[in-house]
Amino acid sequence: MFDWLFKYPRTDFQSGEVLFASGFPIWLLIAVLILVPLVIGASLWRRKQHLSTARLSVIWLLQSSIAAVLLCLLWQPVLKVKTLVAGENSVALLLDNSASMDYQDNGISRRQRALTSIEDIAQSLQDNFQLDYGTIGASLDWRDNLQQLPAASNRSLITRSLLEAMDQVRGSPLAAIVIATDGSDNSPAVLDPDSSSATSSTSWDTLASYGVPIHSIGLGREALSEDSEITAVDLAASTLPGSVEQATLTLRHGSEGSTRIKVYAGDKIIALKDQELSQGSGETTVNLDITAGEAGLQELRFELEAGAGDVALQNNIRRKLLQVEEQERRILYFEGEPRWEYKFIRRAADLSKGVALVTILRTTPNKFYRQGIESPEQHASGFPETKADMYSYDAVIIGNVESISLNASQQQLIHDYVSERGGTLLMLAGSRALSDGGWHNSPVAKALPILLQQSPAPTFERIRARALLTATGASSAITRLDNDPQANARLWSELPELADFQQTGKPKPGATTLLEATIANGTHPLLTFQRYGNGNSYVFASSGSWRWQMQLPSDDLRHEIFWQQLLQAISATSEQQLSVSTDRQVYLDDPSVTINARVLDSNFNPLTTATVTGTLVAPNGASQLLELTASPDTAGNYQTTLSAPATGNWQLNIKAQHDNKEISTITRWFHREDGTAESYGLAQNSGFLKQLSQVTGGQYWTADTVNDLPAVIHAAKAGVVRQQSLPLWNAPLFFLLLLGLKLGEWLLRLLWGRL
Repeated sequence: MFDWLFKYPRTDFQSGEVLFASGFPIWLLIAVLILVPLVIGASLWRRKQHLSTARLSVIWLLQSSIAAVLLCLLWQPVLKVKTLVAGENSVALLLDNSASMDYQDNGISRRQRALTSIEDIAQSLQDNFQLDYGTIGASLDWRDNLQQLPAASNRSLITRSLLEAMDQVRGSPLAAIVIATDGSDNSPAVLDPDSSSATSSTSWDTLASYGVPIHSIGLGREALSEDSEITAVDLAASTLPGSVEQATLTLRHGSEGSTRIKVYAGDKIIALKDQELSQGSGETTVNLDITAGEAGLQELRFELEAGAGDVALQNNIRRKLLQVEEQERRILYFEGEPRWEYKFIRRAADLSKGVALVTILRTTPNKFYRQGIESPEQHASGFPETKADMYSYDAVIIGNVESISLNASQQQLIHDYVSERGGTLLMLAGSRALSDGGWHNSPVAKALPILLQQSPAPTFERIRARALLTATGASSAITRLDNDPQANARLWSELPELADFQQTGKPKPGATTLLEATIANGTHPLLTFQRYGNGNSYVFASSGSWRWQMQLPSDDLRHEIFWQQLLQAISATSEQQLSVSTDRQVYLDDPSVTINARVLDSNFNPLTTATVTGTLVAPNGASQLLELTASPDTAGNYQTTLSAPATGNWQLNIKAQHDNKEISTITRWFHREDGTAESYGLAQNSGFLKQLSQVTGGQYWTADTVNDLPAVIHAAKAGVVRQQSLPLWNAPLFFLLLLGLKLGEWLLRLLWGRL
């Protein structure tokens, strides 16, 4: 209807500009448009004795409108548009030929629907455009036609293929790219559960910079009620022996109900959970506790129980590798006096795997009892005074020690240890600790998660206090006494009261409180932490947790479990001189692996002149030498890219040296598997396709609306174009408008008896 009324398609008006071609000035048209109604009004006013003022006004409005339309037509309105020159432009028609396009809706595969849409588009465009055909899979493949397709690809790298297509046709008159796909772009960003987008902002900007509109035809349903999958598993790559790590699973499902999740280490089930699926959202997040075993590699397999009619069982499985570190994390504990808390923390540390506790206990003002030291000379004078001594520890605990017992440089050293070195500080309560020890006037106060304030009265009191889990603490691995949330809350509520408590002040913005203490005057922070600089800081506002051990049976290990988990947590996040990672941990149908290493000197500053080498060991035991080169973008970073074609677990052994001295050696693992990438994300990713078209100036289409696509391409401004002035004076709309206005006037006059 629009095309008939206005003579030209709607897209011409959206992209074009309406002008007047008569050559008469616009100001003259405006003047006449003002003058003519005045003349008509004066003429009608002389007949006011025959018609009322209201009826004269209606006649005046109709006659003025007729005059205005005629005057506009006299100025010769035209639609100025840019149109593609026939035969001098091309359109690329791309078909997603990945395995996910085999999925059927109502008995017809997505690939067949895509071919039908492309054939219809080609038939409408072939007279005016050169048509280039291509398929997208693991790479872009240009073809003479789409009659004989290659075997379905096990990958669909949509973004990469589009960038490749743009590069290959750079400078040529490309009017548009049309891609028929389900939007399942399993490029590296999608395969990495830590990444939230299939395409980086840089890729979006690059695609947009070519100035070629990309029209995407979305195929397949946007939600599959018959399928469920594990879309992501978030789990630490490494941990300490015996520690508990939380795995966060993201489940996508098409219907409500319940399911079961199992976690295998080899053939052994190490975790199991029955889960109710969220209503309406189609996505559920599940937290599972994974207990690390002895040092070594744990290959974990997360399985989602298949529902009735589940169509793709492969996407019910995700694999992760958990490397249990052999190297112990070192913690320094500086205590100002012998006390029960010190004794029981040491006992818990002795039972903890992966943690080595070095303690300095002040027995007299200038005498220290040291345990866990490497030599008789180590820390003979007490608390470390140099970065070399201090920075060798992964975490530092300060007990009942007043600030003036350390000189100004030692206090600054503690601050810098957290902010620059990336270590963790834990401060405990005591009669000479925190504010009562003058730490509110120390640079250390800046790093703490609570606002220490000077108080006229002591903040440390020997009063009973009961530990209470916060909402955040209920889900934290530090405060988890049982995997079941209800049982965990009960175990905390049944603990004996603490022997004392210190009112620390309010938590700082950004700090997190895991435990609170309930005393007579209310509830106060008990265990609080925050990120500060490169490291972390904690405050535990009691020195009386030893009652959890003394007031319970000897076989009750709640005290030991809490302190073991806290010690592991404060030491595990500490930055190391050598850290190594791969861009992904699990590579699905992709042999390209990027290795990243970060090297720091003894002061934990980036080291740009290190030598970083290593070996890559394949699943069959074959090895090859590696050499990482310094990154020009980030100081201290080293990188290399390699190919890992075989499936299975690959081992990386990386060594960093400087001035012929070894800094550190580290082992990391990654996993390769084939034939699974296209099983994930089977539903149409319309959000990705809509953004793809939007940023490039194209449009998103479905199989039901794609018939209008050829007209949009014809009206596009990409490619070789010419300007046309299309006359509008003879559009049917104007004739109907004039006829309607005059007929309306005649009918009114007839009705009023004034013909």
